[in-house]
Amino acid sequence: WIAQPLLSLVDTAAIGLSAKAGQGATQLGALGPATTFIDGSAYLFAFLNVATTNLYANAIAVGKQNGGGKDGSSKPGEGVVRTAARISLLCGIGMMALLLKYGRALLSIY
Repeated sequence: WIAQPLLSLVDTAAIGLSAKAGQGATQLGALGPATTFIDGSAYLFAFLNVATTNLYANAIAVGKQNGGGKDGSSKPGEGVVRTAARISLLCGIGMMALLLKYGRALLSIY
């Protein structure tokens, strides 16, 4: 939970220190909405991390109880990882489509 705000602070410091003379305020102003959207999307999709960890641990535990994975078959939990990867890809594509369609309207709020 602390990583995204810290990365936003690092971005702000990097932009502030590397901005050309007279353009720092504009560049820092443009960074504000960007960090807001990125931080918000990170919190919005935090469910993927929590759900995947719980489902993967459960699949590993069930696989060990059933003796799965010893005969060369797929490892327990691979299906969970594949499903989580698909969901995260679809969420990313959806977020991209949303920002491409409504990005200007969202930026006009600021």
